[in-house]
Amino acid sequence: MRRLPGWIILVAAMLWLGSTRVAKPQESNRPPRGKGILDVMVVDEEGKRLPRVLVAVPGYRSTTGLGGTARFSLLPGRYSVLISKPGYRGRRINAGVRPGETTTLRVQLQKLRTIPPPRK
Repeated sequence: MRRLPGWIILVAAMLWLGSTRVAKPQESNRPPRGKGILDVMVVDEEGKRLPRVLVAVPGYRSTTGLGGTARFSLLPGRYSVLISKPGYRGRRINAGVRPGETTTLRVQLQKLRTIPPPRK
């Protein structure tokens, strides 16, 4: 039986070790020191989560993901939250954010009724 050169074994071991994945520590849901988290979940009239909804607070804006949520890390205080999506009636909601806490809003948007054009 033929022996492999030591450098080949070393390279193979390095490749094998490099391919193993190290588990990353999970991100904490805790807000940064002195801030709070505002989670906004947007649903339709049937309670289904709505993606691609614009959610804005003063100085920030975001779009909901496929799960229908947007998240903001904010300084403590009261905020006016604007929620809008084409084809739905927009909403403005006031929310309070406390340091070290998560405030969750569940906002329901009402679909606008389309009026057919008049017949000629």
